[in-house]
Amino acid sequence: MKKLITLVVISTLIIAGCSSGKYADKIDKAVNKQQQYQKNLADQHKGDIERKFDKKDANIYVYDKGKFVIIAYKPIKNDEEVHYYTYEFKDGKATFNKDFNSKGYLQKHDPDYKEENMDIDE
Repeated sequence: MKKLITLVVISTLIIAGCSSGKYADKIDKAVNKQQQYQKNLADQHKGDIERKFDKKDANIYVYDKGKFVIIAYKPIKNDEEVHYYTYEFKDGKATFNKDFNSKGYLQKHDPDYKEENMDIDE
């Protein structure tokens, strides 16, 4: 019985750990770009903007088989407003798409992958 429980636990961990593997490279590229964006934003607006973007404080959604990665988080200190940032991938490169209706897209489409680290009231 112990072996069966151990096998189930290990299998679950392997499946959970590999679920983002398909999009890990794209997520990492988008996260790196967002970290740089947040640093630049904080340098421009001293005081009110969080200095660092941390993936563990954000929700990440992948759409259209990796074509879009949407990052949702709270970049402003002491502000509950969630901001959405979309990165579009072409030829393996992530480009910030500032004219993309991220929140609307998120509400109308089902993600291929999602990593939700914060609660968002919609």
